[in-house]
Amino acid sequence: MASQNPNKKEVFGLELSQETIEWGKTIGFHSLLWSLIFVVLLPVFWMIMVSLNQTAFDTFLTNPGDWLAGVSLDAYRRVLYETDFPTWFKNSVIVTLASTALAVVVCTFGAYSIGRMNFRGRKTVATFLLITQMFPLILVAVPLFLIFRNIGLFNSLLGLTIAYVAFVLPFSIWMLRGFYENLPASLEEAAMIDGSTRVGAVIRVVIPLSTPAIATTAIFAWIFAWNEFVMALILINDSGKSTIPPGLGSWVGQYSLQWDLMMAGALGATLPMFFILLFLQKYIINGLAEGAVKT
Repeated sequence: MASQNPNKKEVFGLELSQETIEWGKTIGFHSLLWSLIFVVLLPVFWMIMVSLNQTAFDTFLTNPGDWLAGVSLDAYRRVLYETDFPTWFKNSVIVTLASTALAVVVCTFGAYSIGRMNFRGRKTVATFLLITQMFPLILVAVPLFLIFRNIGLFNSLLGLTIAYVAFVLPFSIWMLRGFYENLPASLEEAAMIDGSTRVGAVIRVVIPLSTPAIATTAIFAWIFAWNEFVMALILINDSGKSTIPPGLGSWVGQYSLQWDLMMAGALGATLPMFFILLFLQKYIINGLAEGAVKT
């Protein structure tokens, strides 16, 4: 039965005012949001708890007081001074920075060529790049291992960097291609009329406008290189040249696992990524605003 009061609506058989309905929607939305945040942050919270006291599995939920009495930063001290974690961290930074920078440079001009220039087989090349993403990484692991071993790039950070660039390029080019196709062609045409070459127009006009897309591509390349495990495990067999993911994996023993050490190392690998992504997120927002004004 419809409500007789025009200021109220019937919801599940109850007459509620518009203010009450809006209040209920707000409460429901925030409850759902905080529930999702809790689910996402719970593993991080548990990782911190275990790194401070590896008995968290047994005592944290049953007797928090006993757990608090055993809190210690000893796991972090051991990770920094008694393991190869600092070396793994340095190697990860070197490989990730190099592969991200190289991938961004190559995919920027590659995506521009496919998205803005007309040549025979352009759509075929773009489709082929997308098809390469359908195959699992492990499929090319053995052939890549044999090739790198024969050309002297096995067990080297240079070889690992080249492998990461090769794997991240197809999808990065595909992402940037769509952005360049939507940019007005008159932008670089105006620059070339003023005497600039095509390369100069790309560098001075197109790239500044594509800052948001390039930043997104850089995030994708960085996350892939920082977290990649399989290729780093196959192409590197020296602990001194290993990166963080296979390095942490080497701590998993057949009969034992030091959870506090593992969680302290995982937290050390996660925090830099968190702050870098936070910085790049702000950078993307600024780039979007600048691009909107310039366009």
